[in-house]
Amino acid sequence: MIKDFIVLTKFVLSFAVSLSALFAYIMAKGEMGMDMLLSTLAVLLVAMGVSTLNQVQEYKSDSKMDRTKHRPIASGKWSPTTGLIISAVLILLSLGLIYSLIGMIGINLFLFSFIWYNFVYTPLKKKSALAVVPGAILGVIPPAVGWITAGHSLQEPQFFALGLFYFVWQVPHFWLLVMLFFGDYKDGGYPTAMKLFGKISLQRLTFVWLVLTIQTGIFMVSMFKPESTIIFYLLILTGLLGFASSLQLLVKNFELKNARKIFYQINVAFLATIILVSIDEYYKFKPLS
Repeated sequence: MIKDFIVLTKFVLSFAVSLSALFAYIMAKGEMGMDMLLSTLAVLLVAMGVSTLNQVQEYKSDSKMDRTKHRPIASGKWSPTTGLIISAVLILLSLGLIYSLIGMIGINLFLFSFIWYNFVYTPLKKKSALAVVPGAILGVIPPAVGWITAGHSLQEPQFFALGLFYFVWQVPHFWLLVMLFFGDYKDGGYPTAMKLFGKISLQRLTFVWLVLTIQTGIFMVSMFKPESTIIFYLLILTGLLGFASSLQLLVKNFELKNARKIFYQINVAFLATIILVSIDEYYKFKPLS
């Protein structure tokens, strides 16, 4: 039952999403606090809630795809009604927690996430292969929550750079998944970028978006102005490794199964960039001995 709950709520992915709030808090404030942990928990709860509702909405499509047919609702283990109840409880808990932290702006951000993900992005996936672009807006919400909880404004240029980095990265992240699970998406009735652009064009477009992600990463790093020489050089190395990984998409005889390796490599590079900047901000006024 616990395993089914973890799958239903996409706990692993939801937890990864919630870390965006934690890192943004540190990047904004340069320290940790109990409100940081609570805002991270609030993001985790809302991410789990909207993910559960998403599985209620898509369980028929999920049942047609090898990758998702064993999910609790798609497989018939749990009913859609059970999913709705779990989703409602998680979302309501998240709203109560975020309101106690940052008031109505938190409520508005979470309600926007809920509406945009479940009632705009989810149905749009069935109609457009480019739904990932408006859907990428959702990736900016968790860091926004952490940033505001730290007492900062979303109008600050540092947050603009951070949000842009999160937004741009999600497009190549998703297109690499499309390369890996093209057949599954087709069986589920989803239009894909693979069908829209073709294999070679999608490889090149993904490469372009990965380069753009690296550029927004450079912009973000420049806005935070790392003070540690070690971290600065590690960031350069991370960017170079990310670029080297993306070059694999331009190989003439590229095989789609190799998208998995690139997927992991660019995600590690993205996460490393965020962690390194967070560490630098944390120790900016607490020099390493």
